[in-house]
Amino acid sequence: MRNHVKISDFVTLTGSTLKTIIYYHKIGLLPEPERSAGGYRLYGAAELRRMHFIKHFKSLGLDLKRIKEILGDKHDAKTLREVLETLRMDLLSEKKSLEERLAQIELLLREDKDILEEDICDSPSFQMITEILKPVQVANYQQTCPELFEQQRKLFGLIDDFQWGEDHRDTFRALAEYFQAHPEQYQNAIDLGARLSKLSQLTEDDPEIEKLARESTEFIKTIPQLRALLCNRQGIKRPLTGVYNDMAATVLSPARMKHMQLFQKYLNS
Repeated sequence: MRNHVKISDFVTLTGSTLKTIIYYHKIGLLPEPERSAGGYRLYGAAELRRMHFIKHFKSLGLDLKRIKEILGDKHDAKTLREVLETLRMDLLSEKKSLEERLAQIELLLREDKDILEEDICDSPSFQMITEILKPVQVANYQQTCPELFEQQRKLFGLIDDFQWGEDHRDTFRALAEYFQAHPEQYQNAIDLGARLSKLSQLTEDDPEIEKLARESTEFIKTIPQLRALLCNRQGIKRPLTGVYNDMAATVLSPARMKHMQLFQKYLNS
């Protein structure tokens, strides 16, 4: 037993618990040590070094599975480097996410408005689209149709936040990729959007609404890629349609709501 200690002393030395040490033995993270004639586990410098590495790697954010992989082949420096590089990328991604959330909170705190009345979270789908499009395309949209840009952002938020029965993100991505690759058609869509922005000034029974709905539909149907993506889709199913329309009405004017409904109807006709 010279230069060895029993498990109770090992627990004290490592600042751990008996339950933890037993668990480490169970999963193979800490190999079973020698035993005394009486059957007691005996721990020495090798086990202490092993616990030193376990505690150090845990402090870096590695889980027990990864730690076991590293210590299982401690002579392979590449294994440790690869794991640490992966951990580094994970932490950088987490850092970016935290910084974005912090910036959003600071922006809300600076603005003098009722936060509960605002759409305080960016839509992941809308963010994805603006990242796919070229910066000049996004800037053009925002400058030419600022009201429509904001309405679209909020509508995408409504779609992202709830389970409406269909995942629209693949469609959104395909649309963004098409317009990114076809700037001339994107400009045509922006020009149409500029006219749609004026709908908020119209009454619900204005014939211009149906005219624009038909023009919007024809624009889609004349482009094979867009027609394949958007025409004859089920969209939001009943009985969710009514609830979605009530939610959308908090974002869109009555004229824009009517245009949206007619546009969907004509796409599927």
